[in-house]
Amino acid sequence: MRIPEYLPQTNQTGEIISITTAAADVDPNHSLTIYSDSKTTIDGLTRNRQRWEDNGFAGVANAKELRTTIATLRRRNTPTTLKWVKGHSGLEGNDKADALAKKGSEKAEQDEVDLLIPPNLCVTGAKLNSTTQTRAYKTIRQIKMSKKQYQKAIDRRNTKINTGRAKSVVKEIMGSEPSNKILWRSLRHKDFSRKFRYFIWMVAHEGYKTGNYWQNISNFENRANCHPCGVPESMDHILTECQCPGQQQIWELTKEICTKKGIEWNEPSLGMILGAGVIKPNKREGKPSDGDARFLRIVTSESTHLIWKLRCERVIQGRNSPSPEEVTRKWKKSIEARIGLDRLMVTAQFRKRSLSKGLVERTWRSVISDEDNLPEDWTGEAGVLVGRRSGQG
Repeated sequence: MRIPEYLPQTNQTGEIISITTAAADVDPNHSLTIYSDSKTTIDGLTRNRQRWEDNGFAGVANAKELRTTIATLRRRNTPTTLKWVKGHSGLEGNDKADALAKKGSEKAEQDEVDLLIPPNLCVTGAKLNSTTQTRAYKTIRQIKMSKKQYQKAIDRRNTKINTGRAKSVVKEIMGSEPSNKILWRSLRHKDFSRKFRYFIWMVAHEGYKTGNYWQNISNFENRANCHPCGVPESMDHILTECQCPGQQQIWELTKEICTKKGIEWNEPSLGMILGAGVIKPNKREGKPSDGDARFLRIVTSESTHLIWKLRCERVIQGRNSPSPEEVTRKWKKSIEARIGLDRLMVTAQFRKRSLSKGLVERTWRSVISDEDNLPEDWTGEAGVLVGRRSGQG
């Protein structure tokens, strides 16, 4: 079978459709045993089924296909057994299934998949006695996002261009292109501050009013161009090209601290910024750790947002451009604030959201001031960046 393009093109989709087909084709009065190498699918149809139904399948991948499979299994009059087998282990049936799946993917025409559920077997909504405000919100959002009107509204040309640029840069740096799902999820990476998550989402959708937007706004036409540079203002120009004090200096400071960390620096671009949550660092020596990747995400996001903040202060609030010393001070303050936040997040009071001391130490290793003289657990000390101490300089 060749899975139609309107369904998610994943292995799990193929497993779910295969189970549905088997359950529908076999006489419902005969017992049936299905062998599958997908633990996720089997657990979804057995162990997690009741909980997912109670929550209205909120946030569950392949929810529509799983609902159909569950309804198909319920129509059977005799037991259906699902058994897990290890994939690619020489098992004859599993190898034949893989061969048929490959043959199906090479078919010229797509197969039609019937996902209709009989009304008497259709379980809709979520149970009120098992839902929470968060789950209810996710369910409502999921319903809203599934509507054609919503999908049409987010199908913007500029958004596609920006995500395409991000995927191209990630492929150039890492050798492989991320999927749209991975890229959009990375914009909400937990290492980004809340203000940056909002900012980068707006940038991806061209949501900020810059450049040509102001051409048709009476008395605000002067905002369309970057006056020091004499060119139309765009997010590309603001973040990576503008000659106003701040932009180039902040990226130089970021490059300097990455070099101190031993991380190879990539020249900033809008695609690189949009893909910051996916890009993994390269090190001059050895392999990068999880702390190195986290460090790169933090300094890239904090530097980007500071450039935007300085631009807004200059263009919208009418402030004078900051001096080089003031730019450096603001940049160091933003990075030091993240170190302070990490030190707080190590404490147990944050529970599931807390950070391990090891991860925090790996993140800021080689950039903490006077690191050699700090105690082994420096997270309780006042060490800060690039040779400075709190209250000094």
